[in-house]
Amino acid sequence: MPANSDKVTVTREFGLSHGDFFRIFPRVWPAYQTVGEHHVRLEFSPASCLDILLSAQQYRRLATLKIPYMDIEFIFSGVDESQRTEFFEKFERA
Repeated sequence: MPANSDKVTVTREFGLSHGDFFRIFPRVWPAYQTVGEHHVRLEFSPASCLDILLSAQQYRRLATLKIPYMDIEFIFSGVDESQRTEFFEKFERA
């Protein structure tokens, strides 16, 4: 894994449940590793990877609706800006 100086962390809120994430994510990147219950990793090469950490499941109430959401932290190591942009474009289209 690359040195800490090569790390870029991006945190975004998504209107997803954990189940939604684990149903959708394999379509985006099937070769991921499960590191923990709420932690997955993609290895792009021996020198670059992406760790994805899911926050606790939360809900917003809108009248009688209960809408799931969570924060997702993306920790890119040894990944340049164009690769990050390409990843997010693919992820957000899924």
